[in-house]
Amino acid sequence: MIFDQLDNALLYGGLGQRIATGLALLNEDNVRNAAPGKYEVQGEDIFYIVDEYETKPIEDGRLEIHRKYLDIQYIVSGTECIGYALLEGLKEIEPYDSEKDLAFYEYTPAMSKLILKQGMFAIFWPNEAHMPGRTVEKSETVKKIVVKIRME
Repeated sequence: MIFDQLDNALLYGGLGQRIATGLALLNEDNVRNAAPGKYEVQGEDIFYIVDEYETKPIEDGRLEIHRKYLDIQYIVSGTECIGYALLEGLKEIEPYDSEKDLAFYEYTPAMSKLILKQGMFAIFWPNEAHMPGRTVEKSETVKKIVVKIRME
């Protein structure tokens, strides 16, 4: 997991061309201003999803993992908490679905909590359990871009 401000995105270019491309997208005004929806960049290898939602209580959430894709989660506006935990020892509550590239795990109060504000991003590698969209102090509207990078 990586947690930083977009101003520092160039530091991570050495992680691979696809990740560098994904981070560079977040500096483009047309990407940050895009309406909610899914946008292809390099077919299914790199795409991004723009979403707007109200954050929800962390206790009501569940951790998720992906196996095929890395997530770059970027906050365009608002503030949210993202839970993070090591996969080992977590209780699976919804088995892996290869079509959705998604499995869910039970909430654990022992997870780390990242506070992302406008202009910040987090990178979650495949099999890193994370719980996005959670409330920090009170529910608020968040606009987020999730860049999906195929890693297999």
